[in-house]
Amino acid sequence: MEAKRITLDEVAKYSKLPKSLLSLEPAVIRQKTEKEVMREFNAEKWSQLLDYAKSEKNLTLEKMENKYGDLSEWIVGYDEKGFLWITYGDLLKKQFELYAQALAPYTKGATALVELGAGFGSKIFDLAKRKEFSHMPLVGAEISENGREAMKILSTTLKTPITLGSCDFRKLQVDKDLIPPNSLIFTSLSAHYVPQMSSEFTDFLIAMKPKAVVHFEPFFEHFSTDSLHDLMCRRYIDINDYTRNLGTVIDRGVENKRIKVLEERKKVLGLNPFLPISVLAWAPLE
Repeated sequence: MEAKRITLDEVAKYSKLPKSLLSLEPAVIRQKTEKEVMREFNAEKWSQLLDYAKSEKNLTLEKMENKYGDLSEWIVGYDEKGFLWITYGDLLKKQFELYAQALAPYTKGATALVELGAGFGSKIFDLAKRKEFSHMPLVGAEISENGREAMKILSTTLKTPITLGSCDFRKLQVDKDLIPPNSLIFTSLSAHYVPQMSSEFTDFLIAMKPKAVVHFEPFFEHFSTDSLHDLMCRRYIDINDYTRNLGTVIDRGVENKRIKVLEERKKVLGLNPFLPISVLAWAPLE
């Protein structure tokens, strides 16, 4: 079977999400408190991956990715051309290619490649394999201890050095001296776990003196109110208590002449068709 394009009407044939989003089935709303996020990731997802990493003798990045999500599973995805019926693994490859393409223009002169909210390291370790990033020191900042431990094991197994530390988007805290000045910083589906981002978020990142910052995140403000798909995306974000104001916070940084936007591509790819990420790159003006 090959990947194929499908319409919005056909999504309901392959996914239960439309019924939930349209209230045809009960929707479970989980508030994204700090306790809930740490339960979901540190206590469950990253804990299970860490146990697997410790027990797997021939560990590879692909095996870790497959343990996190079945690479052979057929899913409904989304890209700039619309909906896709595709395997999780093939869409994940598209995501990695997107990240490499979007980050590559800012590598020249950057002192390090930094991921804030790095999870178990799938994105940053994939980028490190590519020629345009292979020369760059890596820094992975992750709030959960189990995520950091999983990255430590992967670093050893892949023979890919990485400096690890903690980062908390809610408290706007990062380990002291973890981020080298003039780094290329990115976030990937991590900042959106804070329902209302602090208005000081961009100042928090500016203080790290980055060369550039690139967000691969769902932006609530990028979903309009005159499109059925966009309305369903807004509903999905509401149900899951994801960030509603990240775009607004960044816009405020632009208005205050603290940052300048380098690139903005809206709703470019979604492993979940109702949570597509945008690419938004910016740099400090100071």
